[in-house]
Amino acid sequence: MPKPTNMNASWAPFARTILRRLHAVEDDSSFDLDIDMDGDTIAPRSKRTPPGVIELLDAMDSTQKHDLHDLDAMRAAGVDGVSLDDRGSDRPPHTIAAGKILMALRLAATFIREEHFLQALEPRAVTVLEGIGSAQLSGAATSIGRLFLPTDWTSHARAPRHKESGVLQLLRPTESGSKKISEHAVAKIESEILTALTLPHPLMILLPETALLPPELRRVLPPAKRLAPIDRDLMLKLLGQTHSSTGKIDAALVRPLLPDDEALATLDMPSLMSALREPDASAAARKLTALLAPTANTSSDMTLEEIGGDTPAHQVARDLVTDLVAWRRGEAQWTELSASLLLEGEPGSGKTLLARAIAASAGVP
Repeated sequence: MPKPTNMNASWAPFARTILRRLHAVEDDSSFDLDIDMDGDTIAPRSKRTPPGVIELLDAMDSTQKHDLHDLDAMRAAGVDGVSLDDRGSDRPPHTIAAGKILMALRLAATFIREEHFLQALEPRAVTVLEGIGSAQLSGAATSIGRLFLPTDWTSHARAPRHKESGVLQLLRPTESGSKKISEHAVAKIESEILTALTLPHPLMILLPETALLPPELRRVLPPAKRLAPIDRDLMLKLLGQTHSSTGKIDAALVRPLLPDDEALATLDMPSLMSALREPDASAAARKLTALLAPTANTSSDMTLEEIGGDTPAHQVARDLVTDLVAWRRGEAQWTELSASLLLEGEPGSGKTLLARAIAASAGVP
């Protein structure tokens, strides 16, 4: 008899802790998860109530409210019985933005255990976390400050002069009014990192894919951790929050409907949000699979990588592809991109070939 869930990820217990904190702060009308205290300071609620034994047991992925025989019958009919409450509803009691849940889960999966995160708070510790979408940098910083820090800690972009403990220097490239990280923003964080390294407080640096620190600075920083990619285990956890009244879903039913881990690692935010509008977890999984299905390339156009070359035209083309991919992933706005390229040359010089390679590399028509 298959189990109703299959959440054996090593980070799952830590994720449950973080999700409880997320629900607690969302339920507290006096505490706004999204607003920093003074512009560059982020802190958790001053008090966290530890969960009771019954609450802990009920939150476990293996716990379910229905008889196993009933679950088998519902599964055979394509119904996710694990997500249903006693009234037959699969709606969560409170609606939390999926982006907040997803970032909290990815951070929990990155650190795996709370004690691993707390090691990053040791005096003079330095942690570099990269692979965060430019549009998600602020959300990552907010999640760390609100949900991951102990209650007597605060995170600061600029450490206060007169506080000797309980301070995490949390740095990220920032640029007002833009979700694309400019050279100016990268230069600014380089200066902030150098200043932070002179202080005894622990330091955590959040970087997007596109932020390239100079080699001399990279050399003195520890190897970067990568933000955990979206995979099937993580997606099942997310669907348990967005499409379940119990915080759990029937993984035996939903997991086979999801794209594989390699495809999910490429998931962009528009596709995710579109899939999450489906009425139940199974439908959302099917929508994700449809959206991430490889597009047939009937013309067999070559990509820029296959063409090769290092001329100025090739470099401009690669930069254009980088911008278009960032737009498709929701990491940049269309108005921020250089979305046009004028190619001149004699007939047969490769203009059409290069244009088709740009489209094939960026995954656009």
